[in-house]
Formats: sequence, structure tokens, C-alpha cells
Amino acid sequence: MNSLRLAALFCLLLPAAASAQGNLQFVKPEVAPPAEPLRLPVRTAPAEQAYIYSRATGLLAERRVDLGDVVQAGDVLAVIAAPEIQRAAERAAAAVAQAAARAELAEANVRRTRTLGEKAVLSSAEAEIGEANAKTAAADLLAAQADAKRLAELVAFQQIRAPFDALVVNRQFDRGDFIPGDSTTNGRWLFHLARVNELRGLLDVAPVTALALRPGQVAVVEFTELPGKKFPAKVARASGLIDAASGTMRVELTLPNPERQIPAGLNGVALVTAAADATPRLLRVPVNAIVVRDGRQHVAIVREGKVAFVPVRTGRNTGARIEILEGLAADASIIVNPNGLLQPGQPVLASPSP
Repeated sequence: MNSLRLAALFCLLLPAAASAQGNLQFVKPEVAPPAEPLRLPVRTAPAEQAYIYSRATGLLAERRVDLGDVVQAGDVLAVIAAPEIQRAAERAAAAVAQAAARAELAEANVRRTRTLGEKAVLSSAEAEIGEANAKTAAADLLAAQADAKRLAELVAFQQIRAPFDALVVNRQFDRGDFIPGDSTTNGRWLFHLARVNELRGLLDVAPVTALALRPGQVAVVEFTELPGKKFPAKVARASGLIDAASGTMRVELTLPNPERQIPAGLNGVALVTAAADATPRLLRVPVNAIVVRDGRQHVAIVREGKVAFVPVRTGRNTGARIEILEGLAADASIIVNPNGLLQPGQPVLASPSP
């Protein structure tokens, strides 16, 4: 009797198994194409820039450069006439000579008092006074030398020099104008210099984009004002801070500009490609190969002639295909559009096509 019941049950299950497996389709994962370059708005800025102030007070006797001039490090940009500083420096030099003479005389007196002290001609108190006078004279000499160096530096400040190779992008004074020394408090700078043979490309990008960028990634920058020209660049650095007001992170590119074709402050578009050490290419499967089991996404595959459901983590959905970030082998045989009758461990009657 039991044998008859088992036979009847097998006859009922056999059509269901055939229905579950008879129309199965199998595919292999495909490698996703390389990601498209990111198109990001960019603004150029000088590699470095400086506002040049005067430390000396006087009249602008010479202005040797003008707007747009290219200067080298150490070049004289302007000369300030301040004769009172020159006279003060000369007086300080004379004061050094006087202090040196007094120190020499005091040292001679010390030698004399030592000799007389050894012969008991002078008392020890007089000898100590001579030693103290010599030390005082030596200290006066050091003070005079320091003051002379200070004034010599002020004289040197009368020549305004370029701190690095740069382009003069602005200036505020003309010959004959009064130049206030140490004018940083009132903002009266003389020259604005910028190094533009290399530019920084400033990107303010969303956090997800900022985290995807790495130093060394190659970029190409294009400008509407320079049609048909593409300028190579590289990702150099990121601030590491999400701005609370804008919700973006500052990322910088290095943009060579040896011919100075690109002005600083120009807006353009940066096309940033993946770095050479980026993550491996992702796999893609048909969207209808994804099934949800126990609240997680799975892919049904054939493993050793039996059905298996492997959990996967998915990425971008392009419509017909979906990226698999992890969980699937590249050589897996995937069951397309698996029906609800398939169960883990169920044998596959037909061999999947490669």
C-alpha cells in the first residue's frame, strides 16, 4: 500500500520538476565596460601667488615692471627712495666703529690692570672695575652691530624683489607715489604676482565623487574659450573636509601651462578617468537573473549539476543589465529568470550552455 502511495506522489512531483527545469536559460556574466570619465566643472587658479608689500617708507623712485610682465625670482620690481634710512644706516656704521674703538681701549686697560695687579700696584677692586668696563664695551659693540644690521636690512628693503618666477597680474602704485612701510594693516600692497606656468584646477564635488577620486588619476580639461584644445592634468590632492554650507569637498588638479595659454580664473570642464590602480572591472548580469530570498538579493547558478542561490551585492542598474559588486564568480553559469519552483540542491536535467 505504501509503495503505491510513493509511486503516486512521484508521478505528481515529476511534472512540477520538469516544469521548473524544462525551459531554463543559462548565461555567463559579462565584464562591464570601463566607466565613462567623470565630467566635472573646474576653475583654474595660479599654482602660487603673493601680494608684495613694502617694508620701507618713502617715495616710489622706480617702477621697473608693469601689468603682464614676466619676472624671475630675485628681480627688482621697484625702488623706494628713503634717504633718511640711508643716513641712519651710515650713522649706525659709524657707531659700530666707535663702539669697536671703545671695546679695544677697554681691553687694553684690562691687560694693563692685570699686569699692575700682579705687581701689587693696583688693588683687586680696581682690577674688577677694569674687567667690568671691558665687558660693558663689548656689549655696547654687539648692540651697535645689531642696530647697524637692522638699518642695513631697511636699506635693502628699498629694493622690492620678486620672491619667485611669476607674472605681474596687478599693481597699485606709480612712480612718485608715497609708499607706507609695513602697510599690511591698510592693504596697500605694491604688486600682485602669480605663477601661472602651472595652474591648479579647483573642483568642488559631491562627497560620493570626492571619495572616488585618487591622486594620480588622469584628467583632460577643456574650455569653451579655447575650442578644440584639450589640456592634460592630474588629480593632485583633496581637502578631506566636506563643506557644511555647500556639501562639497575641494579637490585640486595640477594643470601644466608652460605657454601660459590658459589664464587663471577660467571656468572649464575636467574629464577625469579612473586611475591605473583602480578596482577591477565589474561583472554584469541580466536584471531578471536577480531574485530576492530572505530579504537579500541572490543569483541562481548551476554548481556541480545542481541549483544554488548565491547572495550578491549589486551596483548600478543600466536597465537590461545590473552590476555585481561582489558574490559572483566570473565563470558562473547563471540561470536567467528563475521561477519560484526552483529549490537549492535541485538537480538540473539539462547541461547549461556555455
